[in-house]
Amino acid sequence: MKNRLLKDSFRNAFSGIFQAFKTERNIKLHCVSAILAIVFAYILKFQVIEWILIVFIITVVFVTELLNTAVEYSIDMVCGNKYNEIAKYAKDIAAGATLIAAVGAICVFLLLYLPKIIQLI
Repeated sequence: MKNRLLKDSFRNAFSGIFQAFKTERNIKLHCVSAILAIVFAYILKFQVIEWILIVFIITVVFVTELLNTAVEYSIDMVCGNKYNEIAKYAKDIAAGATLIAAVGAICVFLLLYLPKIIQLI
């Protein structure tokens, strides 16, 4: 059923985010990584454009992980405990999207953080 009130849309969205945090290990790992990225960006005195890149890549990683989780839940609901090759492909492709986002985040880390860390040394 479609949400009639904006507050219901927000409540449902936050409920989904909290559900993912409760049940998905990788969301927790992404959260720790994001916190570390933010702390080190503050320590290294990032400029505004660097902060924009960090916020953007953190957002991309979380969005892909949440979508991956939604795909997995949906497929599990439809297939249950029965193996289905197409379901496996869908889950693997969604996981691949998250992997690409995470590798992109690592690349951003290397490009932004390493020169500043090397400069300190």
